[in-house]
Amino acid sequence: MAEVRPASPTSLFVLGIAPGRTTIAAIDDNGAAIAQYDVTVRSSAYTAVQAESAIARLLPGRGVHVAPQPNGLVITGTVQTASDAEQAMQTAHDFVGPGQTVENRLNVLGSQQVNLRVRIAEVSRSVIRQLGINWANLANLGKYATIGVLTANPLANTTVSASAAALGYNFPTAGHTLDINAIIDAMAQDQLVHVLAEPNLTAMSGETASFLVGGEFPIPVALQNNEISIDFKQYGVSLAFVPTVISGGRINMKVRPEVSALTTQGAVQLGVGNSTIQVPALTVRRAETTVELASGQSFAIAGLLQDNTTMTGNALPGLGELPILGALFRSDSFQRNETELVIVVTPYLVGGVANPSQLKLPTDGWKPPSDLERLLLLRQSARDPGKVAAVPHIPGDAGFVVR
Repeated sequence: MAEVRPASPTSLFVLGIAPGRTTIAAIDDNGAAIAQYDVTVRSSAYTAVQAESAIARLLPGRGVHVAPQPNGLVITGTVQTASDAEQAMQTAHDFVGPGQTVENRLNVLGSQQVNLRVRIAEVSRSVIRQLGINWANLANLGKYATIGVLTANPLANTTVSASAAALGYNFPTAGHTLDINAIIDAMAQDQLVHVLAEPNLTAMSGETASFLVGGEFPIPVALQNNEISIDFKQYGVSLAFVPTVISGGRINMKVRPEVSALTTQGAVQLGVGNSTIQVPALTVRRAETTVELASGQSFAIAGLLQDNTTMTGNALPGLGELPILGALFRSDSFQRNETELVIVVTPYLVGGVANPSQLKLPTDGWKPPSDLERLLLLRQSARDPGKVAAVPHIPGDAGFVVR
């Protein structure tokens, strides 16, 4: 922290290197102490003056003061908003060296709150196409079909009822009936699922807020001596953000939305004694970004696509591989799942409500129905006999009002 350089046999130069405290002693040839000094090295006040001047130019009239301290600088004073305090801190950090810090002792008169509205929409589209001939029962002795049309069996010289044939032919054998059923499968299915979540969070400027709708699932963790502990992993719709209100009412935000779900793909099987524990895996779609918006402006995160395509085929061995006729003994299935995740984020500068009655809940005024209202009238809430609809005021000569 201090470097000593002799200038002559009777004089020394002491140079400060880093903040701290040390002792410098001078001894003669016999080892006797000539002089001993306690030296304290502090940060130069010139750096603090420079930082205070830069802050004064950036925030005129704020009354921000900067003073040196052993490990850096300290800022004192009073500012109007959290954005002013953030700008003063960033300016002071430009005047400290490596390993030094800036201590914030600023007082903020008005704290600002940010409400973040997030809309998470997941659109999942499933398209299924299946076409082919499914030979359900081949050479199945002693069984009859369950649906069909009235046909005549020329080999048995008997009439087969509607429940004895199904798109096929029945060949009798000694005491049994040989039933060969061919079912034509033609199916087209198109599904569209729309999942929407709208979490809302309010946080102070510069503070972190988080949100989770979902759950936690246990994960066994091996310890020493064959012991096992349980950790929990979160899943569902989660959101974390850090808002900072800067000058002009603009909001700088670090946003981290995430949508995850349990899945068996990639799950881990663990053997415990005579039993098996399956630890599920997670499908995760996550975005993390930093943006700057005004109050009420929105930005969107899109393009989080997932596309899975599956094609399967069933055929009779040998016959299903014939060039042209093989289509009669073959069944093909095509399935495609497309999923897109869209996230829309909107911040607002908000304040508290002075009158609590202005905030309404969905359960305000709800009363459970009586047995008569619930069973006979099929009501899910009780009637309020004291609540009478107000008669509207009609200007002019009105004869009567019908309610």
